[in-house]
Amino acid sequence: MIAQARRRRSAGATGALRVWGVWGPIALAAGCGPRPAAGPAPPAAPDRIAIALAERGPHGARLVAIDEHGDRRFELVAPVAAGVVRDVNPAISPDGRWIAFASTRGRTLDQTSLWLAPLGVEAAPVRLTDGAWIDSHPAWARDGRAIVFASTRDGGDFDLWRLPIAAGRAAGPPEQLTSAPSHEVTPTVAADGAIVYAAVTPKGGAEVESRLEERAPGGTIRALTAGPADASPALSPDGAAIAFARPGVHDGEPHSELWRVARGGGAATRLVELPLTDESGPVWSPDGRFVLATSVLRGAGGRPLFSSVIHVDLQEVPAKARILRDRAGAIARLTPAVVAAHLDAPALHADPEYLPELARIMAGAIEEARGSP
Repeated sequence: MIAQARRRRSAGATGALRVWGVWGPIALAAGCGPRPAAGPAPPAAPDRIAIALAERGPHGARLVAIDEHGDRRFELVAPVAAGVVRDVNPAISPDGRWIAFASTRGRTLDQTSLWLAPLGVEAAPVRLTDGAWIDSHPAWARDGRAIVFASTRDGGDFDLWRLPIAAGRAAGPPEQLTSAPSHEVTPTVAADGAIVYAAVTPKGGAEVESRLEERAPGGTIRALTAGPADASPALSPDGAAIAFARPGVHDGEPHSELWRVARGGGAATRLVELPLTDESGPVWSPDGRFVLATSVLRGAGGRPLFSSVIHVDLQEVPAKARILRDRAGAIARLTPAVVAAHLDAPALHADPEYLPELARIMAGAIEEARGSP
């Protein structure tokens, strides 16, 4: 009975988790508009990896390396022999040697396990976790000796687990860190071992509440925000601030936006106002200057129309969101991770401002659809 109740709670919350971009499986439209002629090649070395992200295409979602312009460099993980696979949520180890990610390899498209690969060109991955449950959103401990992740392996709800890692392999069984009536998801790990995450509590039907919580190394849990719909936290490199997603209401409709709050408490501030799109999954650059995130434009009924990766320079006043748009054409992208210790700020500032570019992309897609037979 307890297991059945937990499964019912998990199923009831899944739709809401998808709406706010907390959980990995997000259905995205493949059509991205016309692909204009490529511009001049950027000056960066061809093997340089600045940002890793998931790029959606006809064979699912693949992890690729891009530069600060958004131009695609190469694929990061060797493909499977056949079929559609979704590789998402890349996480780069603190020493920059490894990329952990969630993948549907060997699973159905709505189920993921954790995998690990050397950070390089089409590296062969090894499987870290197995089983009929869902393992998702890996986050490295700051010493690189473990990965914290969300999993349903305890009976239906998402709980947090820690997996020891050594020499590119799992070094022992997962250890359960949380167990509560809520879903504990999207962890981020501080230098002292504390874990900040979103606690998503089903309220009946499709309704949920979500707030940010912190688990201390000794296991004590405290609330960081009151919610009711705070999600996908990311600790700054110095551990002093948290970027997260929180809905704002525009023209009577809620849209998830990027916010920042001090880890010690206080009022949250909006990073940038984007009234037409839903932002989630923020990540910081290693120097703490930039925040990147997934942004989704939705259509009727909340159906995703286009997904892109955006970035905000926290030193820029007023703050602007810019899009990492490949100069070969618009591509559906999500779940970024920053690899480079210092991103090329001038190159990022040369990226197009997000909302005007998004309007241009969608206008092009409409014109292309009209011209199709």
